[in-house]
Amino acid sequence: MGLNTKLRRITTNHLYFPEIDGIRFIAIILVVFFHIYYIFNLKSPIKFTDNKESYQIVNTFFLNGNRGVELFFVLSGFILSLPFAQYHLANGNKVNLKKYYLRRLTRLEPPYFLSMSLILLIMIVTKHKPVNVLIPSWLASLGYMHNFLYHGIPILNGAAWSLEVEIQFYLIAPLFFSLFALNKLLRRFLFIVLIFIIVLIQSLYPPDFFSLLGFAQYFFVGILLTDIYVTNNIPAIFVKNSALLIAIISFTLIIYLPLENRLQIPFTVPQFFIRLIFPFLIGLLFISILKNKILKNIFSYKFIPIIGGMCYSIYLIHGIIISLIRDLPLKLHITQYYLPNLFLQLLLFSIPVLLLSGLYYLYIERPFMSSRWVEMLMKKNTNKI
Repeated sequence: MGLNTKLRRITTNHLYFPEIDGIRFIAIILVVFFHIYYIFNLKSPIKFTDNKESYQIVNTFFLNGNRGVELFFVLSGFILSLPFAQYHLANGNKVNLKKYYLRRLTRLEPPYFLSMSLILLIMIVTKHKPVNVLIPSWLASLGYMHNFLYHGIPILNGAAWSLEVEIQFYLIAPLFFSLFALNKLLRRFLFIVLIFIIVLIQSLYPPDFFSLLGFAQYFFVGILLTDIYVTNNIPAIFVKNSALLIAIISFTLIIYLPLENRLQIPFTVPQFFIRLIFPFLIGLLFISILKNKILKNIFSYKFIPIIGGMCYSIYLIHGIIISLIRDLPLKLHITQYYLPNLFLQLLLFSIPVLLLSGLYYLYIERPFMSSRWVEMLMKKNTNKI
């Protein structure tokens, strides 16, 4: 068994599409680089010879890396709706809702609970905050209720706010997937209307905490993407080399469009339209990668889908890793110039993040990817008795 096979994610239906993990690679690298960039700019002891504010293009790229979360939301809408679309649109097997919910529970919760509990212990030992503050926050996070109860990002793992939004989508998603039973024009029209209404509500009544209401348009675009993908109603331009240009332009706009703060969305006409087209730009990027042969090969190449396949583990623990090791990398520098040191820190932080996350993925997350892990565990315990 090769290393790639050993590290490759396990799928329920045993079908593996490396380009999808290639998309996950883009999203998780953006998020990790965002947090490294933030720590470097906040905590670096270097007095730079040059003005770091003059590197606007580079700074904006890393500062907007947190938009990788929105990429994950679109991808979740796509992945989760795929079996439902195959049933309604491509004569696939009917989806068992009990198995759907059980799969979410057995696949995602054990690595999440373990990581949050591990982080809790580390924060108690390092006296990050008083125990009477950490324990309630930990319990709220385990119940995916921190955003709702505290109207703030989780203390133990700031990135976990998005997992709470994902869970809200998982719970009600089958209601929207049932729209695949409608005729093509009607269901696509309804999703586009829903996206328009959601963005309008966000603009008129900005949410004061993170919830599905603030991000539903991304999941809906993912569902639309599934519809187009399964029915193969894809314009020929995405198969041709021009898809490379579409992907580059889409990605550039995803990073550099002036998108307002997620919780402070003023109602201005330009900002409304930016928020309206933004998830569709992500959809354009994804369909280019999924359908263009060149892009598919690029994002299926060796380590790219392997790292992308580890994205959940990386997402769960990269924050605590960066926090624990930050003093050592930040002491190292090359010259007194900003850019060389920024890229040095990206490298120095990324290596331990990937190594430790890889171990967590291999020994904690990956075993839970098998839909039969509960059965195998019970069988193993029975044999011991």
